[in-house]
Amino acid sequence: MAGGRQRQRRRNARGGPPIHKLTDDLVLEIFLRLPSLATLVRAALACRPWRRAVASSPAFRRRFRALHPSPLLGLFFEAPGPAQIPNVPAFSAFAPARPRDRDLAAAVRGGDFFLTSLQDGPGEIPCWDVIDCSRGCVLLLNWDDGILVVMNPLTRRRDDDFDQPSMDVYVGARGQLTLLNPRLLCSAEDPMSFLVVVLVHDKSRVRAVVLSSSTMEWKVHRWVKVPAHVKSDEDNRWVQNAVGVMQANGFMYWVYEDRMHLVSLDTATMKFSVVELPQCLRNSSFDVGETKDGATCIVYSDHLNIGVLLHTRDADGVERWLLDRVVPLGSELARVLRCGLDDNSVLIHLVDNPDDLFVLAVQDGYVYLATTLMYHDPRTPCWFLSLCLETMKLERLFRRTYDSIVHPYIMEWPPCLVGNYGQFALESTP
Repeated sequence: MAGGRQRQRRRNARGGPPIHKLTDDLVLEIFLRLPSLATLVRAALACRPWRRAVASSPAFRRRFRALHPSPLLGLFFEAPGPAQIPNVPAFSAFAPARPRDRDLAAAVRGGDFFLTSLQDGPGEIPCWDVIDCSRGCVLLLNWDDGILVVMNPLTRRRDDDFDQPSMDVYVGARGQLTLLNPRLLCSAEDPMSFLVVVLVHDKSRVRAVVLSSSTMEWKVHRWVKVPAHVKSDEDNRWVQNAVGVMQANGFMYWVYEDRMHLVSLDTATMKFSVVELPQCLRNSSFDVGETKDGATCIVYSDHLNIGVLLHTRDADGVERWLLDRVVPLGSELARVLRCGLDDNSVLIHLVDNPDDLFVLAVQDGYVYLATTLMYHDPRTPCWFLSLCLETMKLERLFRRTYDSIVHPYIMEWPPCLVGNYGQFALESTP
């Protein structure tokens, strides 16, 4: 009897439509139910029709992103300077977030997060340092040779090396000129294109110097006068050399050294604007990013509280940052840091030192935090945490020393699933 039922099931299965006969709409509805972007990539690349169904549907990508935020794969730590840790090679370190999803873990194992493809040149080993991350790509700088390169560790794709801006940036400067670290901006809908932006300032003005992947040449934009500022006593710099990504919705942001104003650059129009910072940010760690819904926000720490400001523009076009909410995290910290720990040393330290919660970055609706300020005693590790802005729930990532600048690496859609690129560009019907 059991054998008969099995034969009947096999006949019914053979009578159904083969999987390759499923319509694109039905395939995409099934794909929406996959648990993560990494699982979707594996499924979509199983055959060409499925890949084309995903790559040709921006609406599906928007729906999938809304249900499954781009996952954090880990953190890049910039190389420590020789003054911090003498006699240590100047290489960036990568700390994986140890995802529970097996496909995410496999993506990390298959990627080049040790940057080995940059170490295959002749002669001495170059000292490449990660200085920015954007949509799955990293911007690296060779401090010895002054060379930059954009690389995707997941796909192991890298663009041609390019030099830093030439002496043209000095034309028209008034007084001492300062160049800040280059910043990377990648496109969600055109993953093969990118911009590298360098902010330059003299004693009272700023200008943008921009390299586009379409030309691979630097373009020097005009000087723009900005509101008054207080200069640094050390090197005459009055704009911070930003620690985090500090970008959202096509805008890049820099903070005055006196923390009184925020400079923003619209990378679509290359226009600058300056807005006064709210008082709550003057003595707080903060970063600019996006909520899950794509709204531009600033997230800051205040003791063991997290505050969120939203960007607004009134009818007259005046920009403002309005307080949306302040949420205490004391109980969340206690829940997360006590779970699975042999001792409560970190929690006790936080209670005794309530200023030791620091915002590292804000990306895709998540805030990345550390329990200790960088450049502390390297023998005392701190916890790295993620906070969901929608639910305000904390998650413990890992514990390690924190001795340099951190860049969260978020998995982004690979080029093969966004339009036709690379080996898929000439595909025809199967």
